[in-house]
Amino acid sequence: MLLAGKKKSTLNALKQQLNSAFSMKDLGEAEHILGMRIKRDRQQHTLQVSQEKYIEKVLDRFNVADAKPLGVPLHPHVKLSKDDCPKNDDAASYMKSVPYASACGSLMYAMVATRPDIAHAVGVVSRFMANPGRAHWEVVKSILRYLKGTKSKCLCYGKGPLELKGFCDSDMAGDVDTRKSTSGYVYILAGGAISWCSRLQRIVALSTTDWLARLCSEFGMLEKAPLLGCDSQSAICLAKIAMFHARTKHIDVRYHFIREVLEDGLITLIKVNTSQNLADALTKCLPKAQHQLCIQMVGVT
Repeated sequence: MLLAGKKKSTLNALKQQLNSAFSMKDLGEAEHILGMRIKRDRQQHTLQVSQEKYIEKVLDRFNVADAKPLGVPLHPHVKLSKDDCPKNDDAASYMKSVPYASACGSLMYAMVATRPDIAHAVGVVSRFMANPGRAHWEVVKSILRYLKGTKSKCLCYGKGPLELKGFCDSDMAGDVDTRKSTSGYVYILAGGAISWCSRLQRIVALSTTDWLARLCSEFGMLEKAPLLGCDSQSAICLAKIAMFHARTKHIDVRYHFIREVLEDGLITLIKVNTSQNLADALTKCLPKAQHQLCIQMVGVT
């Protein structure tokens, strides 16, 4: 169990209450939890969270510990689809011997915990869990090889302001099979990512904004409305300017929740340049240089 609070006295009181009801052991300051390593440097005022040991175990489990590392989790030229699924009994029989679902699950835990840089790639390969083919499996191994070269990377907090800032983005009908778009968002606090997501479009990122804002307020870390960055001027105009509303009556009212929170001052919507949109890597494959720049900006070091 991981406990956090504004005051040490409050934490101590809670631990005494828990200890009176349950048999438990106080492990002191958090260092390891659920495969994550927490490293705190009080002199530099930084906190790092990593999964190097977990990733090493995953690499050994799927026999890629000695493979050549890759610079990106998913190459921009790769376009997976249902056409890559097994087309005959031999191909289907081969894939039954491949631990595809297990590998995807292991990658997903790393992605959810500390590695937003693989969120888009893991989202893509997870779409084919029901009937994966060799091409899909090769991409899973590519993600593992990328992790081999970046296993020591961590999320670092403390190098930025205590300001909650979100970024959202989407591609344009990027899914080959359904022509659905991929949406992504990432929220930054103290210079590091604290929440992120990449999936086929059905996201309302604002509910996440509200939850994170409330959580930060409870810790006394939020002094002003969170910022939400978007690189689409049209989307910003749709949210802010009344003259656009009459032209978009076909859009379901539930997607216009953003108008209410903007009017109430709960968030501030700002235009950001595409090169500064930290959610870009969560919606599409990027060349190596762009990918590395993007993950550095979300606090993966």
